[in-house]
Amino acid sequence: MSAGPRAERPAPLRALWRERPAPYSRALWALVLALDYLPWPWGEDALAALFALVGMARGSRRRAALGWAARYPERRRWPLAMRLAAFRGRWVAQAALLGVRAPADLAPRLRVEGAEWLTPSGAGTILLGFHLGPPGASVALRLTGHPLAWLGGALASRGWSRPGWRPLLDPGQYLAPAPGTYFWPGYLVRARRILQGGGTIFVMAGGTVGQELFRVPPRGPGLVVKSGWLALCRQTGARVLPVLTHLAGRLQVVTVHPPLPALPPDPEADLGPWRALLTDLVIAHMRRVPEQCPSPAFEEVPPRGLRPGLRAG
Repeated sequence: MSAGPRAERPAPLRALWRERPAPYSRALWALVLALDYLPWPWGEDALAALFALVGMARGSRRRAALGWAARYPERRRWPLAMRLAAFRGRWVAQAALLGVRAPADLAPRLRVEGAEWLTPSGAGTILLGFHLGPPGASVALRLTGHPLAWLGGALASRGWSRPGWRPLLDPGQYLAPAPGTYFWPGYLVRARRILQGGGTIFVMAGGTVGQELFRVPPRGPGLVVKSGWLALCRQTGARVLPVLTHLAGRLQVVTVHPPLPALPPDPEADLGPWRALLTDLVIAHMRRVPEQCPSPAFEEVPPRGLRPGLRAG
């Protein structure tokens, strides 16, 4: 643990064990707790190496990764498949804030591009994220000075046990139910009030609210885009800004894209323009950093001990 004024007394191991998020297996959670004692980024690198080793040694995962890598003929298949497997371990480490003692330790490793689009416009703002790249884009935006409310599933992270991180779970900014409880409509009512007051919420396009609108890419498993955020947009007149994130070495880059064009208020109106824009953005991102986009690659082969239900904003 780091010394000085930011040092915090670790919680008892038994209490930490009880905090195990449902998507983590016991073995994975035990490994996360053990590696968290190492200074960053040792534990993260160790978990990435372990996932790469297991991913290439286990037949089903290796075949899935190599089959996915074959879609990128301009890249070498085996190295790309190994980087994909390693990124899954890095994703778990970053979702758990492995080795990160306080928000001040994480902030220097974050960069926001397109921050000019976050300037308040008088209307509410919906930041639309995707399950691509590293986790925690909403946390990264808040740590870099952009206030918002997270609307989604409970954040599964070892770091929330530390007092320094608890302000991120403020009831006014954290619109998520307790782990294991139903995502009831009351959270949508609170989100609508924030938007009507000119505030900002962050929601995942494929989150827990709404029915499926379309998939990106349109063929194959792809990423599901649901309708919950669209309903909030129509009800409040909020603008929608797509947000994508990727790792550039040790740096997490969060890119905020310009607002989507206005749509007719008719709920039955054609979503063609938005569908085309979001599809182009997501496919370009997947081409740029394919190894950081494991969701489409492993949609049909969920990793043991980390089920697809895990969400991190």
